[in-house]
Amino acid sequence: MVLMVAATVCGSVVVGGGSIILLAFFQPGFDTSNAARQIADLLNTLIGLLAGFLAGRTDARHQQQEEQKKKDEA
Repeated sequence: MVLMVAATVCGSVVVGGGSIILLAFFQPGFDTSNAARQIADLLNTLIGLLAGFLAGRTDARHQQQEEQKKKDEA
């Protein structure tokens, strides 16, 4: 589920970034600062999702190793 959300965010960043590049090329006087700010926010969201996903996987792996260690000691 997290990877699906991350893929959606990545897709929107690519499409939005491409649109900004095309707009800046064909309409040089157009202000793209708000759109660039929105893409920066999306990138921050993606980084947060990735960090949360990795932290969850690390925690689950750590708990699994602790359980295995207890079983081996018994």
